Amino acid sequence: MKLLGIADLAKRWDYTKQGIHQKMKIDLEFPKPIAKINEQRIMVFDEKDIIEYELKKRELTDQNYKKWFTHRGCNWN
Repeated sequence: MKLLGIADLAKRWDYTKQGIHQKMKIDLEFPKPIAKINEQRIMVFDEKDIIEYELKKRELTDQNYKKWFTHRGCNWN
């Protein structure tokens, strides 16, 4: 079992740590941590759960799709 923290996810998805926390708040499908350590301040995730989530969220692993996904509502005129 490989474990990942918030910093690992931020690096993996090219997000800020704050962006990961925001995603956790708004996305009901975001994987639940398998443990919280250091007085409940650090969340730890199972990589298998993260991979499963990534398969549903193409914008996390495809930078071109991420650019389109994050700007799809913008009017560039």
